[in-house]
Amino acid sequence: MSFEFGQPGFLVLLSLLPVWWWWVRPKGLAGLLIARGEPVEALALRGWRARTLETLPSAMRLTALGFLILALCQPRIVRILEEPLTEGVGVAFAIDLSTSMWAEDMAERTTRLQAAKATVLRFLENREDDVGLVSFAGESLIRLPLTHDTYVVEMAVDEMEVGLLTDGTDVAGAIAAGAGLLRDAPHTSKVLILVTDGAHNKAGIVPAVAARAAAAFDVKVYPIAIGDGQGPRAAVDEMETVLTQTARITGGRYFRATDVEALEAIYDEIDRLEVASEVITEREESVPLGLWLMIGSMAFVAGANTLRGSRWGVLP
Repeated sequence: MSFEFGQPGFLVLLSLLPVWWWWVRPKGLAGLLIARGEPVEALALRGWRARTLETLPSAMRLTALGFLILALCQPRIVRILEEPLTEGVGVAFAIDLSTSMWAEDMAERTTRLQAAKATVLRFLENREDDVGLVSFAGESLIRLPLTHDTYVVEMAVDEMEVGLLTDGTDVAGAIAAGAGLLRDAPHTSKVLILVTDGAHNKAGIVPAVAARAAAAFDVKVYPIAIGDGQGPRAAVDEMETVLTQTARITGGRYFRATDVEALEAIYDEIDRLEVASEVITEREESVPLGLWLMIGSMAFVAGANTLRGSRWGVLP
């Protein structure tokens, strides 16, 4: 807590108060005339009491002027209040919708896409993040901009289906779309969770370049490869190389899930890595004192006038 003036320049007027006291103030009329003589012997005061009462009205007027000058300076008491603010994480999910996501190898009668969608919703149950959604296959599409509305997020995730996009696996496009979605997010921590089951196979921008662009926007990418890993060894190795490189460039981590339990464990690990941060914000609160000074000034003026008409004095 501190004390300050909004208009400290008016303090220079205080230097004029001594001038008023010795020269400007009216002589005699401003003070108290003490009753003296035999007729008022019972009421008269003598010595220092008389001298004090004679000058007291002028002193009270002087104090009133000082209060008015201080009121012009806009005095106030300033308090800085610290308030903790929990800042969530900006999270974007990029979900692969290529035809290979129909494979039922994550659990009994559970496709890769069903497992991916279910674990996304489970991950978000106990978090308060701004969430965006990107779907990709042979092309990438932002299905949902960042929002805090959990109902809208659930609806958007549920409606993701294979066949909505041109078939293929455009990992670079998914990274670029997710990074663009998070680019201007007002969060300290920005995360893109990319779920795919295949290697990048589209011409144009390569995943490494897209990953560098994401890193420039402070977006961390957590690539998750899902599926049993069956298929040409070269394709699997290429996928893991690309996703590992993406994670390394952006400061994230690469994961592989061969079943639902492993996928849930991965999301639990990301949940531990990306916790909401607490930021201390400062808010300034000021209490103006000008009104109280004006009230005090009027009280001193009223007191001075009352004293001059009291039992110990007479008005000239």
